[in-house]
Amino acid sequence: MKGKRNAILTVCCVALASCSFSINFSGHSTRSSEATSSSSEPSATWPIIPSSDSSSSSEESSSSATWPIIPSSSSVPSSEQSSVAPAVQKTKIAQYYTDYTENNIYDIESAPTHGNCRFLVIPIWFTDSSTYIQTSMRENVRADIEKAYFGSSSETGWHSVKTYYETESKGAVTISGTVSEWYELGQRMSMYATGNQNTTTLAVSAKNWYFNNHPSDSPKNYDGDGDGYIDGVMLIYAAPNYDTLNRSDYSNLWAYCYWVQDQSQKSYTNPGTNVFFWASYDFLYSSGTARSRAGTNYAAGDTSYCNIDAHCFIHEMGHVFGLDDYYDYGPNRYCPAAGFSMQDYNIGGHDPFSTMAFGWSDPYIPTSSCSITIGAFQSTHDLILLTPSWNSFNSPFDEYLLLELWTPTGLNSFDCAHNYKGQYPTGPSVPGIRLWHVDARLLYIEMDQGAYENQMTSNARYASYYGVTHAFSNSVGNEDYGSPLGSAYDSYDLLRLVRNDTYSTTKDKNSLTASSLFRSGSSFNMSSFSRQFPRSSLLNSGKSLGWSFSVSISGSGENATATINLVRG
Repeated sequence: MKGKRNAILTVCCVALASCSFSINFSGHSTRSSEATSSSSEPSATWPIIPSSDSSSSSEESSSSATWPIIPSSSSVPSSEQSSVAPAVQKTKIAQYYTDYTENNIYDIESAPTHGNCRFLVIPIWFTDSSTYIQTSMRENVRADIEKAYFGSSSETGWHSVKTYYETESKGAVTISGTVSEWYELGQRMSMYATGNQNTTTLAVSAKNWYFNNHPSDSPKNYDGDGDGYIDGVMLIYAAPNYDTLNRSDYSNLWAYCYWVQDQSQKSYTNPGTNVFFWASYDFLYSSGTARSRAGTNYAAGDTSYCNIDAHCFIHEMGHVFGLDDYYDYGPNRYCPAAGFSMQDYNIGGHDPFSTMAFGWSDPYIPTSSCSITIGAFQSTHDLILLTPSWNSFNSPFDEYLLLELWTPTGLNSFDCAHNYKGQYPTGPSVPGIRLWHVDARLLYIEMDQGAYENQMTSNARYASYYGVTHAFSNSVGNEDYGSPLGSAYDSYDLLRLVRNDTYSTTKDKNSLTASSLFRSGSSFNMSSFSRQFPRSSLLNSGKSLGWSFSVSISGSGENATATINLVRG
């Protein structure tokens, strides 16, 4: 789970004529003058999001579908790309989630997805924690937290946070860190059971406590990208989550990622805290393991087939790297991303959009009819991206279709072989194409000057007032997590699995099965699958995709290959 987003953002009106959005802020800052040299608007253009589903083609023509912040000098012009036909040439993705969070309207940042990451993990002990973990056994739990984060696959029986992301990134990121001794908070658990403001303050005080008591260590050791913030502070509390306790009024005892959003924390010589997450120790265990390791039965994980369950911590780390949740927070509980993905139901590998936006996989982007053969995504990270026209910035924050060859291998294999918690979907045992509709276009938001001045406070965080955010989410009927453009855009998902079912709709509640996959002999065109697209046979932008394809698959497992016969027009 990720912390609430729209609680700090309210869209007041849309002004398409000036290509800007008037915003009213109520409580948190956004971009800081320290992060930019000027308060003027970014020089690059941005994708205009139409004000209604009936937007005309003339409105859409003003959208250049480019990354809205990074200047054009950072792009890779098509004239400089290889002369090899695009059908056999992968395009290097040039913008990552770190670029997105750096230029976000919210005062957030994310851990680097390339190079070295170092995280500070602090176990939190309340005065009544012995109710949940026997005091004599708390070092067992601390040791298990350390294994869940930084241990080997043999120690956990599946993956730790470290081995999962180093595997998925194919070595692009290296993860290390420290698990401190227990931080004796001197307060009861109930002080942190509701409202996340206490945990925001705790993320700062716990980090300061650690370095005050470990003067030989330095915060600079934990700032891998040199942005003035620690890459991530993880608070693991010694109390069960609210679901285990069956106490809905303990709403803050869950797992979530959030940000301190205080520019005074930013320091290149003494990096402070911004991104952190908060999670219970009980996600490590199922009941029997909890009894042997912690002395009680409080448990929210599943160790039926492993020693230590790191699924929850791996999911939350996805947020620390910048990702949203892909499940539906709304009352209908639709299943747009079909469940089997780490940012959806906490299982398997990440979807290909996420790995691409991390800079860990680069797509084939064809421009004319051709055939492309791809390997199993878990082994090769091969992708095919279909778009009417690709942006000149090679930015993943655009609208397109993605094709990957699904296999029950690699990071998918554990959750294909075992039914996680006895209630989550198991992945299909056969290879097939997973087809994704991505609409990761961004809103450029500028705060109304009058509203800014009227609500200005002495807080130094209110230093600037523009930036970007995702235009769409996967939630329907939830104002905290839905599109910042409002409920009219509920059907426009950030990430949707297109099922191989012409009767499926945008309101599908089914999780991934073998029948969802495009198998040998399957074919696709927008007209046949129009029920799964909000604007029928058009993309959300109002443009025609201009592609159809058929599929041929050979082999199985990690040796499977798929040949995609693509037709333009």
